[in-house]
Amino acid sequence: MLLSWDPVCQRSDSISAETGVPLETIHYLLYRRPWIAPLKYVLQAAATLGWLARRRPGLVVVTSPPPFAALVVRAWCAISGARYAIDAHTGIFLEPKWRPFLPLSRWLSRGAATTIVTNDALRETVESWGARGFVLPDPLPDLPPERERFPLDESKTNVAAVFSFYEDEPVDEMLAVAKLPPDMHVWVTGDSSRVPERRRAALSPQVTLTGFLSRAAYDSLLSRCDAVVVLCTRPHTLLCGAYEAVAAHKPLVTSESEAMRHHFRKGVVWTGNSTGEIEAALHEVVARRDELAAEMSEADREMRLDWQRTCDRLLDELARVGVGRSDLPVPRWRRS
Repeated sequence: MLLSWDPVCQRSDSISAETGVPLETIHYLLYRRPWIAPLKYVLQAAATLGWLARRRPGLVVVTSPPPFAALVVRAWCAISGARYAIDAHTGIFLEPKWRPFLPLSRWLSRGAATTIVTNDALRETVESWGARGFVLPDPLPDLPPERERFPLDESKTNVAAVFSFYEDEPVDEMLAVAKLPPDMHVWVTGDSSRVPERRRAALSPQVTLTGFLSRAAYDSLLSRCDAVVVLCTRPHTLLCGAYEAVAAHKPLVTSESEAMRHHFRKGVVWTGNSTGEIEAALHEVVARRDELAAEMSEADREMRLDWQRTCDRLLDELARVGVGRSDLPVPRWRRS
């Protein structure tokens, strides 16, 4: 069983869809509002214990952050004799708000059958704690059929800049781009409500803030755009928007890091996070668009096969400590 306290987690959704392992999401009240977190976590802890008591799974894979979900699962496993594994997302290691809880995360990982992470650097961190680590990147998503048509200007080169407006993104640098190819329009997605009015007024006429899009509108933008931009200032982070670019076979402009270079090897223009570097990368992606799009089609096939092989190894490993492999659902790539 997969368990998450995060109601917006593409990684958990995708892993559940690919493997057939059921996902239980337990979440109450407002999302990403720190002031209400203590009450929310108490409610979610009680609901989690009730769910575990009813279902009595032999093995639980619980996502972190928040680490408190894994703490509740560990307490239940200590009583029931079940085992647990942790799917540790990058934020638990690197986001400032979770750093004070690293000792708790270390203790929880030591008691887990394994701690699943997205790249080798984080696996090395887990193993330095005296715990067992396993690298499983995000699976590539499947873009659904278009249900809503995003209003692009089809006479232009349209670029989707995928942003969350979090502290680990070079938001100001992206919004300052102005020296763009003359026929390009950049659509910056995400909740831009906190962008100051002075910054909005200074935007290039070739840049539009879309605000938070519905899933259908966002999928349409990815399907119809000519390239995708995903930027991050934090190391050891594999970006969801980059996976979506591969799945959509779109050329990708993204921040250079060791983790990203190791995982995304085709169809990419690498960039630093300054405004000038982003502008130069956007010029390059226009010049190489057809070549990069063809590379992305190859990357899609290769990355899906690699992920399936890796996930098979993980399922075998988890079966040795929990339910038998024969009791697990048949992964999607093995279904007839």
